[in-house]
Amino acid sequence: MRFFFPLVLLFTAIGLGIYAYLGGLHAPTVALETTAAPVLLAGQPYAGKADNQRFGELFREASTLQQSGRLGSARALANLYYNDPSSASDTIRAFVGLLVADTSATLPTGWRYRVVPPGRRVVAARISSTSFMLSPGKLYSAAEELIKAQKLTKQPPYLEQFGPGEASELRMGVN
Repeated sequence: MRFFFPLVLLFTAIGLGIYAYLGGLHAPTVALETTAAPVLLAGQPYAGKADNQRFGELFREASTLQQSGRLGSARALANLYYNDPSSASDTIRAFVGLLVADTSATLPTGWRYRVVPPGRRVVAARISSTSFMLSPGKLYSAAEELIKAQKLTKQPPYLEQFGPGEASELRMGVN
């Protein structure tokens, strides 16, 4: 019993160390912006349960395609959510893929292009040096805090980007 407290402290320290290593201590920057340029994505649509195996496969396919370099202009993993992922119970509508610069590449079977038009008012939350496993939770909570503080209303679609160097961004439409 006398070793219980030191073991709890040791495991807590290890857990905090891992959390810090993954970038969990970094805070996102949040700002209200109007998008200046369109955002072009290449990917696949998804509608269904968030815990469906196919949804996870779409992310893996996008990551594999990015690493292969087949879409030379792919800059980041990117996802569009057409309904609020936090309040959509278990069903989501999304577009999972890559952020691309142009439409010159030949897309794999089942892939399409989607454009997010410019001129949208968004809450942009950005964080760097943070693992993609932790960044969505940090980005969404920071964006929602600003929305609540400024008494704004969320307006889908929401755009997530996970770029090189563990730089992540969320653009949540507002009005």
